[in-house]
Parts: sequence; structure tokens; C-alpha cells
Amino acid sequence: MKKLFTLLSAALISVAIYAQDLPQPSPKAMVMQRVGLTDVTIEYSRPGVKGREIFGDLLAYGELWRTGANAATKITVSTDVMVEGKELKAGSYSIFTIPGEDSWKVMFNKNSTASTGQYKAEENALEISVKPMTAEATERMMFTFRDVTDKSAEVQLNWATTAIKFNIAADPSKMAEENIKAEIAKVEGAYGLYNSSARYYLDNNKDLNQALAWSKKSVEIKAQFWNVYTLSLIQHKMGDLKAAIATAERSKKLAEEASYGVYIKLNEKNIADWTKEMKKKK
Repeated sequence: MKKLFTLLSAALISVAIYAQDLPQPSPKAMVMQRVGLTDVTIEYSRPGVKGREIFGDLLAYGELWRTGANAATKITVSTDVMVEGKELKAGSYSIFTIPGEDSWKVMFNKNSTASTGQYKAEENALEISVKPMTAEATERMMFTFRDVTDKSAEVQLNWATTAIKFNIAADPSKMAEENIKAEIAKVEGAYGLYNSSARYYLDNNKDLNQALAWSKKSVEIKAQFWNVYTLSLIQHKMGDLKAAIATAERSKKLAEEASYGVYIKLNEKNIADWTKEMKKKK
């Protein structure tokens, strides 16, 4: 009985030790970046150089690497994206790499919790090749987002004096259009929504006939100096100068009634410019 008690005590002590939340040699990290309307999240652990030769020594060229410590690095994209021009569906993936002296292979694996011993090439959703770069020394491995625009970002991995990067593109245009139409369907009477949707189409050189229809709908529901102003801009862009000037006059009057000086000046300038433009065409 005494022996059994001793064994149970030892087991409980062992469990307690392993259950402790202690600092890790390669601490966890996470970076997230919104690209257009897409969220890109990278979760990884950050091993240190600790005076070692990393690539070509600790990590032999040509061998599979889980691209971090403790577990494979995980990337999650909230929508479909293009990685170096190749499609990657929305979801979570583990990132495996095969470092090389002149070229790295980067694999996005559907098993998002896989480690090196669980890696299966047939589960790769995407494979790309990238060129390694010589970079400023980085003690702990680090992922960063660079050159972020509304449509793309560069994901860069730095460790020791080596870096690699790959492009993630997520054009928000289609999603924006779908979001606009969905919101309009849900809020049929929202004149502000019709106006902002029309303005988006105008500013981004999309279907002007659709922009005109939404703008007119907004004004029909409730005419305000700002949505009437939008209508005048659309009419002008479509080449209907006479209608644009008349609409600008209406917007100016509404702005005067609201004592909104900025729109009074905007309309006055447009009326003057468009009147000159119309005279030149005659």
C-alpha cells in the first residue's frame, strides 16, 4: 500500500511540473494585418540564434522545416487570396519550408496543426518558390508585413542574417460590391447607403449607370445637399452638363439653407467650371 501511495505521489508531482506555465525558450507570437477586406493572421514561435550558425548548419539545406519552433507556423486568411499569383482558399494552413542556398520552397499545408513528423506533401494546398535575401541580423525569428496596400502585402520572415518574403494579394473590389448590394437589400430605405454606394462606384470608375440609379434613389428618398451634390458629380462624369449644373444649383441652395459653407463653395466652383465647359462645346 505504501509503495502504491509513493507511485501515485510521484505521478501527481510529475503532472504538476509539466502543467506549470513557464517561460518558453521560443516564445509564442502572433501578427495580423488587414489587406483590403481580408484578415491575414500568422501564429508562430520565435526561436533564437543563440550564437549558432542557422541556415546550412542547424537547419540543413534541402531538409523540411516547420518554419519555427515548438509547432509549425500557422497562417489564417479570412477570404480567398493570391499568394505569389497562385490561389489560396480561405482557411488556416501550416507553413512548412525547405530552405536552400539559392531558393526556398514554401508549402501551405491543409493540416494546420501538423508538425514535421505529421507533414504530408499530398495535403499541400499551395507550393511556391522564393529567393532568400541577406538581411540585417535578427536574433529571434520574426514575421512582419511590409508594403501594405489596399490590395496586397508582403509577408517577410527574418532569422539570423537571412530573410524570405512572399506576396499576398486580396483585391477587395468584388467583396466591396457584394457588400454594397447586400446592405442595400437589407436596408431598402437607407438613402445614406444609396448615396455612399453611388459615390463608391463614381470614385472607383465602376458602372456609372448603376451609380446614377442609386444616387437618384437616395435623392428621391430624402434630398440633402450632400447626396444632391453626389448626383451632380455623376451627371457631370456621364457628360450631362446641363443636368449637372441644375443639380449643383439645387445642392447649393440646400447647403445655403443648412448654412454649410463648404458645400456652398464646392457647388459654386463646379457651376462656374461646368458652365465654361458647356460654352466651349457650343
